[in-house]
Amino acid sequence: MVQSRAVAEKSIEIDVSLKNFISYAGISAVLTNGMETIDLPYQRVKKKLTIAILISHLSDDVNNYIVLSNAKQKFWLKLDEHIKEKVLYHVVGNKLFRLSVNKKVLVKNLLPEFSFSNELKIIKNLYTSYSELTAVLENMDLNIDSHEKMFALKHGEMKPLEIAMNKETSTFEVLDFNQLSQGDWRLIIAIGDTAYFLESKTQEEISLLTSNHQGVLKYINKNFYLSLDNYYLEIEAMKLKVNEDTIQLEVATDIQPDKFQYTFLIQDTKLNKEFVRPVERTNNGFKTEILLENILEGSTIKRFFLLKEDSEGKHFKYQFFIETAKIFKRRSFKVIYNSQEYVLRVYRRKDKSMGSIIVRKPKLRRLMKSVKDFRLSGFIGNLHVFKDCTFYLAVEDRNTLDIVEYPLTEENFEVSIAAEDLIKVKGKEKSILDFFITVKDAEGNTIRKDKIKYELADYRKDNYYESIKEKDEYGNKHYFLVTTTPFDNMKIETFTIPKGVNMLSNTAGKDPNVWLIGERYNTAQDNGIALFRWLRKNTTIDAYYVIEEDAEDYRVLKDMEYVLCFGSKEHFEIASRAKVLLGTHDLENLLPYKPAQGFFNYEDTIKVFLQHGVLGRKPVEYDKKNYELPFDLFIVSSEPEKYDVVMNKMGYNEEEVAVTGLARFDNLPKENHSKDILLMPTWRDWIHTDEQFLKSQYYNYYNNLINNERLQGILEEYNVNLNFYPHYRAQNFFAQDINEENSRIHFIRLGSKTVQQLLIDHALLITDFSSVSFDFTLMNKPVIYYHFDVNRFFKRGILRPVEETFLGKIAQNETDLVDMIEESIENNFKSFDIELDNIIKYQDRHNCQRIYQTVLSKLNKENEKNEG
Repeated sequence: MVQSRAVAEKSIEIDVSLKNFISYAGISAVLTNGMETIDLPYQRVKKKLTIAILISHLSDDVNNYIVLSNAKQKFWLKLDEHIKEKVLYHVVGNKLFRLSVNKKVLVKNLLPEFSFSNELKIIKNLYTSYSELTAVLENMDLNIDSHEKMFALKHGEMKPLEIAMNKETSTFEVLDFNQLSQGDWRLIIAIGDTAYFLESKTQEEISLLTSNHQGVLKYINKNFYLSLDNYYLEIEAMKLKVNEDTIQLEVATDIQPDKFQYTFLIQDTKLNKEFVRPVERTNNGFKTEILLENILEGSTIKRFFLLKEDSEGKHFKYQFFIETAKIFKRRSFKVIYNSQEYVLRVYRRKDKSMGSIIVRKPKLRRLMKSVKDFRLSGFIGNLHVFKDCTFYLAVEDRNTLDIVEYPLTEENFEVSIAAEDLIKVKGKEKSILDFFITVKDAEGNTIRKDKIKYELADYRKDNYYESIKEKDEYGNKHYFLVTTTPFDNMKIETFTIPKGVNMLSNTAGKDPNVWLIGERYNTAQDNGIALFRWLRKNTTIDAYYVIEEDAEDYRVLKDMEYVLCFGSKEHFEIASRAKVLLGTHDLENLLPYKPAQGFFNYEDTIKVFLQHGVLGRKPVEYDKKNYELPFDLFIVSSEPEKYDVVMNKMGYNEEEVAVTGLARFDNLPKENHSKDILLMPTWRDWIHTDEQFLKSQYYNYYNNLINNERLQGILEEYNVNLNFYPHYRAQNFFAQDINEENSRIHFIRLGSKTVQQLLIDHALLITDFSSVSFDFTLMNKPVIYYHFDVNRFFKRGILRPVEETFLGKIAQNETDLVDMIEESIENNFKSFDIELDNIIKYQDRHNCQRIYQTVLSKLNKENEKNEG
């Protein structure tokens, strides 16, 4: 049983009453945020533990858990049964903390950007109308420049509310409560940097109506709450009938005849779509017809509502209240649609409302069992749910989407993949071909296309299961290797050695003076090109840089010596001789063939990871366990990055990690001759389609920012430009959203300047999570971070605490961001007082020299080992 209390503005004390214990020896209490763990001291008196948690140990950006255990097991904790509230709140050290218990204790800092006051802000007058609440704050003298925000809090869920404030009369209006769900909410107002709970001067209940809720402002356990309940329409009977293209819904209810307008709403929160259908009144209720395609789309859950509009134009959304499940004549349906058998199931929620229709897409069971000599064995199952369909094993080029298909006539299949077919379908000399099971209807239309997993998958970036090679009619040699993705899906990696390329017959004796360098296939803007230029200028190393011929950056390099076109004859020959491979990404990007054991003595090279940023934020994919032949040398910028991240979290040994600093840092100037601002956000890996992007919070937040009128005014007033350089995946969308006519906000096209030059040319950087911020800070220039989705971005964990890697100011909403921009301009872009040593050890512009010496040392040690 757990109880808690705030103590002395420094800590939270938790009392735990222990039950069912024979021995109390060896009990430990720890505080963890998923990345760091702190042992917590405690006192025990008989069966009671008292644990003190210093608030300085609680991270702002993630959940903090208190876990109790002994040598045998973790303890199962629950809240004291005498405590009525399921969630406890404590204001400690001017911070608001939420505490809840479910097997372990969760402590989270709510609204960390504000200082939270124990003082209550009193409402002396309170008025409500449809969807609106108007209140007057007592004894409030609001500064004309202060900014006010309002939030609603329920069980730790914090929702911002839109308010309009009259500072002269201390009156605020809340315009819409519809984003709030059913339940009891406490109201919070933030004035400037300080947040307060709101209290009412009167304890009378005041009703409130919105389009979604019946509400009341009332006191619960001496605290002031906004209590919201949904509108319900009680259903006496329900009939569903599925037709060829529609679903007919008929409900019996005690709703009385009236003059109101009714419509029917189908809502899909996952797809963020709503469909409205007309309603026909019947003698004892109403009926409607819903398009089947609206229900089946996305195979998600569709919720049902009845919308009512009164004579004044007010809307009310009713849920269906179902007292007993027996009113359903039928709850499950099978529907043939698009030649597939879907299952629809109506269910009743825990609150006895009709939840929705669950749509289950027919499952296509599939698995590849073995691959030998490119004869693939596997199975497909559940075929009976596909009507008049044919099935294929398909191989598709990832670049061109050209495809070759092999018919499958049995559930257990064997298919021989012909090299000639693969040669025809591949789009580039080095490419990736994906495996799919495709399903076609009677007219030949593809209705399903699902990837297929390999039962014996053992994923490594540099391994393969089977390979074949084939010479085409022109004498080119094509290699095909079966590999898998991190999700065990099968694919083929392919490369071609053109006719006339003279690969060394014995590549075991690779040349230690030949170094091959690259970044991504199509870039020359990062640590690779910086080190290449330095090596060519300062050493006798035969350093080569490789890049695709059609890349934008190639135009700058094409007249330079020792620059290779990817896949050219010279590239193959140099790659076969090079002893040292140095890349900012996987070495796949600089070798014309598969980087794997057995290919031109790849195993006899020194593999160096130059990196493309400072690690410490989001986990990356270069862990040692992901390779059969991992990097021999991993470049980092500090001891914490080496020990805490690359060694402890990514599995490398001490001699494999070198603290040198990044090569590109050598080219960063200290002087700042600009007064313009660079806006440069990174990408969100949960956005996969154009439709998702346009509906995403990411797009909306940045689109709102570049169209913010107050920001435009500030830029105009101070004669400052804001240049927006979106991630390459977002360029086309944002380019259409910026109206550069008479604007201070400009769009920067991808490739028009290098990233490093952009950083040099600006006085202030606004980013979210990009590691280019370290380059900017190293130039002694200020960075502002826009963290409106920080929790989702780091959902899978963060490598180092936020305060260690986000060096600058952090804004979590648009208003604060614009305030910080204005403040930075007014301060003439003065740099923040930041200690960099734990992030970037060396700031002397000699990183390339250190990388060079470290690689030479690695070569010498290998040479000594071979001679010994």
